[in-house]
Amino acid sequence: MLWIKRQYSIAIMVIAGIALLIFGLNYLKGKDLLKRGHIYYAVYPDISGINDATPVLFHGYKVGQVLGSEMLGDGTGRIALTLMIHAKQLKLTKDSKADLYSVDLFSRGVRITLGSGAPAVSGDTLLGGAEMSLTESVGSQIDPLKRKVEALFASADSLLNSMQVILNPKARHDIDASFTNLRGTLENINSTTARLDALIAKESGHVSGILTNADKVGANLAASNQRITNILANMDSATAAFAHGRLERMMADLEGTSKELKELMAGLKSGKGTLGKLMVDDSLYNNLNAATHQMDLLLEDVRLNPHRYLSIFGRKDKLPKLSRSDIERIREAYPPTTAP
Repeated sequence: MLWIKRQYSIAIMVIAGIALLIFGLNYLKGKDLLKRGHIYYAVYPDISGINDATPVLFHGYKVGQVLGSEMLGDGTGRIALTLMIHAKQLKLTKDSKADLYSVDLFSRGVRITLGSGAPAVSGDTLLGGAEMSLTESVGSQIDPLKRKVEALFASADSLLNSMQVILNPKARHDIDASFTNLRGTLENINSTTARLDALIAKESGHVSGILTNADKVGANLAASNQRITNILANMDSATAAFAHGRLERMMADLEGTSKELKELMAGLKSGKGTLGKLMVDDSLYNNLNAATHQMDLLLEDVRLNPHRYLSIFGRKDKLPKLSRSDIERIREAYPPTTAP
């Protein structure tokens, strides 16, 4: 009997040890076999990062855990997760969602989002969804950048090859010459700028005087603003007066005067009136010309023979001088004859 009792004790101790081992392993995995709750299911195409004892969270608060996973037998490759919700205060609905998401950089969890439908009971299947993990999100953003960097390196490599082809010794010499010319140009610009600065410094007084005169002119214009306004008003009134018929009457008078002047000139050309006869008949001109000639001869005779016309002292010349008028009279009295 003692031996039998000892065997039972050993068996009980072994069973208790096995039970403690199973409980300890599950506890290390995050499973608490002492907690009880409702079982729900959710189906996903991919459960990467999800394993047994993965936490089920609601607004960051742990309300359950994943008990296990199993692939569906319909040939679609979808995987069903078994979720145990031990929070009795959380009332799930049939349209609640169980989304897979990244809890932190290294772990993932199941996030519960409540719906507004009918209450769910233990054994219902919730709506499953999945968000990209941080690694997948970073990878999706890095991949385009990686492709751009690779294309940039390829472009840079081709650019360097092209530069090596272009920058031959002659091209490098031309570039050196261009930089030399550019340096000379910059030096010329610097010297020109220095001369310009000196000129500005020298003529600053003159420029100040010009600006001062400009200010005075502006002040004078401002002071004469009223006078200028009056002049412009007078010009407006004069323009208005011309516009109201004075200019037309003036042009009509000018046209009448021009017509009369044309008639007067036509009469003068045809010999009408005294002035017309003077312009057309040249007898008066000829008579005046002859009289002038006779007057010249008379004055010359008076100059040569003053005793003929005036004798102050009573002395007379025995031989008078012949003037040009005397010669012309003799020629007129005795015209030359032609020899037979």
